[in-house]
Amino acid sequence: MNRVSVVVPVYRCLPYVEGCLGSVLAQTRPVDEIVLVDDRGGDESMAVAEGFLRERGVDFRSVVHERNRGLGRARNSGLAATTGDLIWFLDSDDEADPRFVELLAGALTDGSADFACTRTQRVDEHGRVLQIDEAPYEAIVVSGTVFAHLLVTGRAKAYACTKLFRRELLGDRPWDEDQGYEDMAPLMRMSLGANRIALVDEPLYRYLYREGSISTSLNRRTFDLFTVERDVDIAVTEAGLGDRWASEMRGFRYREILRSVAHVAMRADHAAASRPDLYDEAISRVRSKVSMRDVIPLLRTGHRREAVFAAMLGVTPGLYSTILRYR
Repeated sequence: MNRVSVVVPVYRCLPYVEGCLGSVLAQTRPVDEIVLVDDRGGDESMAVAEGFLRERGVDFRSVVHERNRGLGRARNSGLAATTGDLIWFLDSDDEADPRFVELLAGALTDGSADFACTRTQRVDEHGRVLQIDEAPYEAIVVSGTVFAHLLVTGRAKAYACTKLFRRELLGDRPWDEDQGYEDMAPLMRMSLGANRIALVDEPLYRYLYREGSISTSLNRRTFDLFTVERDVDIAVTEAGLGDRWASEMRGFRYREILRSVAHVAMRADHAAASRPDLYDEAISRVRSKVSMRDVIPLLRTGHRREAVFAAMLGVTPGLYSTILRYR
């Protein structure tokens, strides 16, 4: 039987880390190895995590960074310390259904897949389910190219934590380092390099949505989305799919990059007493990439929201922000 290792980067997750690790210990198919990575958050999160496992007599391995290095480096450091055949990257403020490992490992084995992927329940800090992030899967096994197409079209998400990977697919340092949104471009590259990917339609991962995370606060890391756009475009082009997926990539750019940056900036502006320092730069950079010539092609290919966004950001960003405030 394949051995399963779980990597848990630990960073400023004190209210959540025991629930996270509790969900690991509750797995119906127990993991074989737990690797904690102390990414130096400056609080007691790592001590609490280690104490939680010691109190329950659970063996684990700790990797300690000399300073905060970010989630990409933390995952890569943890990966280097694993010995398992199958690797799970679990975020320390999230939880998984008790059947996560059992069902994903079974799907991966049955489908002779390079990795398995489940859908995601997005929950608030009270545990209430806000939404399911992905549309229902229409197959149980797809090719790597088909899954990459699902990523580009938004029907699958590039979350590292919702997947169980064969070790050989990952290489040594798969996750982008020293930047935010470190899993989007690597997942695209991995998918395009994979033969088969198993899909588990039942949402088995609980992704915590909380204020202050990189995806909900405006900071310099927000602009790393423009780097993601470049890297995804390179991966698709190098796979020989650039022309074939031109309309999909246009939709991806507006949905995942431009609209995401604008929404983070505008919501930060709505929440602040005064305009955030990076707001003007964020909106300016987005508007420099928006073209009215994209509106009709977006509409023709079914990207209605992206077309509305392009039209309004190009002409009346203030009105768009006002509408967003009350959505």
